[in-house]
Amino acid sequence: MKKIAVLLSVFLLSTAVYGQFGIKAGLNFNSMKDFNVNELQSSFEGKTGFHVGVLYKLNLPLGFALQPELMYTQKGGSIDLGGRESGDIKMNYLQLPVNLQWGVDLVLFRPFIMVSPYIGYAIAKGDGFKDVEWSNLNKFEYGVGLGAGLDIWKFQVSGRYCWDLGTMSDFKGDNFGEGAEDAFKALNNGKNRGFELSIAFLF
Repeated sequence: MKKIAVLLSVFLLSTAVYGQFGIKAGLNFNSMKDFNVNELQSSFEGKTGFHVGVLYKLNLPLGFALQPELMYTQKGGSIDLGGRESGDIKMNYLQLPVNLQWGVDLVLFRPFIMVSPYIGYAIAKGDGFKDVEWSNLNKFEYGVGLGAGLDIWKFQVSGRYCWDLGTMSDFKGDNFGEGAEDAFKALNNGKNRGFELSIAFLF
């Protein structure tokens, strides 16, 4: 028990010295790619979304840092299929990115690059999906991001490009109305991609 207590104390002390909690927010500039039907690309319009959440940054040796985050994020856009099928096809996710950073400490600031694998779970959907059952949508998402940033005092400014590796939907073609089945099925290969611009404050 004493060894466990000592190890726990060392861990807590090290995270207090080398780690920082923070809050983070920013904008998502997303688009959807890989539709089955090429004509849908011209009908899809990306929309600006947002993300907000908390983070923990753990400083590691040799310029590395590990920064897991818990974010509420909005992705997607709008699509015009002519008539009642038009609308926002955005999805809101609870997302967990884990950022592995490498940078150079220049005393007053620290530039860094990062790779960011992430997973997420959809908890809300746009009005374009309001009549679509959750069984026709993929709630789980996963992907990877690449980016760069700058630490200045307690602030962190960063940007990264993210690729979803899983598709947003899994339409079966049920109850979509006459002529809409093929259009909705065309979204089955649709994957969100886009740029995220963020600012964080570290405590």
